[in-house]
Amino acid sequence: MIAGGAACLPNIEAHAQSQKSKSAVSPQKSKSAAKPASKSARSTSRAVAAAPKPANRSKVAAAAASAAVAGAGAAAVSAKPPVPNTAEARLLSVIELVKREELDAALRAAAQLTTDVPNFRAAQLVYADLLRFKTGRMTGWVNAPASEVTELLAKNAAVDQATLAPAHELQQQAHGLQKELQRRVHAYGVLPAAGSVPREFLQLSASVRHAVAVDASKSRLYLFAHENGKLRLIRDFYVSIGKFGMDKSLEGDQRTPQGVYFIGRQIPGPRLPEFYGKGALTLNYPNDWDRSVNRSGDGIWLHGSPPDQFARLPEASDGCIVLANPDLILLMQTLNTQTPVLIRDKLQWAAAPERAQAKAGDSFARVLDGWQQAWKSADQQKLEKMYVGAPAAERFPKARLTEFFRFADTGVQDLSVYAWKDRLGEIRIVDMRIGSRQAGRTLPLRQYWRKVGERWEVFSEEVRG
Repeated sequence: MIAGGAACLPNIEAHAQSQKSKSAVSPQKSKSAAKPASKSARSTSRAVAAAPKPANRSKVAAAAASAAVAGAGAAAVSAKPPVPNTAEARLLSVIELVKREELDAALRAAAQLTTDVPNFRAAQLVYADLLRFKTGRMTGWVNAPASEVTELLAKNAAVDQATLAPAHELQQQAHGLQKELQRRVHAYGVLPAAGSVPREFLQLSASVRHAVAVDASKSRLYLFAHENGKLRLIRDFYVSIGKFGMDKSLEGDQRTPQGVYFIGRQIPGPRLPEFYGKGALTLNYPNDWDRSVNRSGDGIWLHGSPPDQFARLPEASDGCIVLANPDLILLMQTLNTQTPVLIRDKLQWAAAPERAQAKAGDSFARVLDGWQQAWKSADQQKLEKMYVGAPAAERFPKARLTEFFRFADTGVQDLSVYAWKDRLGEIRIVDMRIGSRQAGRTLPLRQYWRKVGERWEVFSEEVRG
């Protein structure tokens, strides 16, 4: 059965114990049920093949099947060629075959997909619906009543029948699978305009080789490569978020945070319970802005899926962002420590002309220049105004900045600026290196600035390790 929510806590061993009582079926139990699943699918296929076929499978009936699938793809603007040899691309190809009324080919492709990837629940549901159509009982997984989808799950679920969850849980999972299918199909062929990037990525240093943005409303993660001073979208993946949606604010609220975060470390799969899939990438939630507005909780990761599930339902984790294992492995092979990860309920995209206009009208660039000049001239009065809201904390590297700026050639290098705005305020996150040839070294610095009225002030500043 489809497991319950993921938990992403730093204390892995403690969570592994608590997960047994929180999940409808533990990952271990689900894993042992994988073999009966394929037997169930095969027996269903044989039973349908032996059943009497409809007297006349007319084009009208075929069109009804096509319409059921097309309903989920109404938002698709233009088709993009699927990435070869991925489970999602193969599922979308099956759906395309149905839309073209090539139902026998669709059934064969779906059968092969569920054989190759037996834990892909969404693919199983499509396959089950195609089998039902052969008996004249087509429901259409897009708009079918939950009771119908529940029946499909009960008859074709990749579990032993003895492990099926109670009916109300099965019905919830049916709704979740319908939503997953709809979001996958809606994402097919729908990408932002060429050259568009999320508004929050104001300026990226050449040292930032990749960037990630998550759109929770689409259950989608976008991967960018930073090439020749521009971000280029290179891949996008289906993801799952917290059971109760976005806007994490409290420990244990099972929500996913919104903000700009950075990858900390990689945790290989063998060091984790199998519930976390093939590995994890940690994020620095809560960041300094979160802490300043009293948001709590921690252990928010990008991680893989349990072995009994190719992917999680759209809202299924305890706050983490969960990917299919092949997608997570690709991210682990691609991303570096400190890669920026933007998480929003709904991304706001900006094309190059709009970004250039916004940058020209943004006063923050002048603020940063004024900050640098104040340090160069050792203007304590100006510096005190910029740091007026900063607490007296040892981690503020005042002494080290003073040491660097005594050299005449000291300046800002590798500058990256990220914007964030929510109901509690507007901030800028600045990554830079303070460099000096005379000093023979650089100082990696991260600052959090907040807007107070018309003035910007530093409320957090630390040396990045």
